[in-house]
Amino acid sequence: MSATLTLPLDWTQACASALAHLQEPWAPSRPETATESLPWSDAECMRRYRRGDAQAFRVLYTRYRDKLHRYALRLAGRASEADEIFQDVWMAVVHGKDRYEPQASFAAWLFGIAHRRAADRWRVLGRHAPDAIDACGDEEALEHHAGSTLHAPDRLLHNDALGRALIDAVQALPLPQREAFLMKAEGELSLEDIALATGTTRETVKSRLRYAQQKLRDALEAWR
Repeated sequence: MSATLTLPLDWTQACASALAHLQEPWAPSRPETATESLPWSDAECMRRYRRGDAQAFRVLYTRYRDKLHRYALRLAGRASEADEIFQDVWMAVVHGKDRYEPQASFAAWLFGIAHRRAADRWRVLGRHAPDAIDACGDEEALEHHAGSTLHAPDRLLHNDALGRALIDAVQALPLPQREAFLMKAEGELSLEDIALATGTTRETVKSRLRYAQQKLRDALEAWR
């Protein structure tokens, strides 16, 4: 008895749909629709997407867009630059879908792309990663996102001044510590996934997080 084969959607159509989806300006997530909340694993979504299922891409995009954008925003410190990194990463997912290996988590693969794209962008621009917030009109955008999942040690982000102080403290972290902290706090990545995304070891990630958390506690001592 022969198996019935289900032909995938036309691949050109699926890519065009995904690319069109990426042209929409980023905005905080709206409530999920029944389609977007399908109980597929990330690996299953990528398997379906590689076969031409544009809906699977939308599921992944909805699942990770807020986490990735907050990571890029606080890593770059400038809303306009974060938007460009955000778009670059998703375009890389579209064009690099065949390079995804299911043995690695999709989150580690996605944030690994973000890690490399940010580094590439700053290298092309001929400057180092930002060590402080650029005050040219972007503070309002940063403050708008202050109430996300980035947790202060005393978890009082409802206080606007504390939220501002926390953002400043995160921006002051050395880049490797800031990346590790943001991947953990915003991306909710495991130590193993952060190590994979940044090309380092689990013990190095633990060390970076430990130093980052101590510096944040010291910076926010006045709020305790």
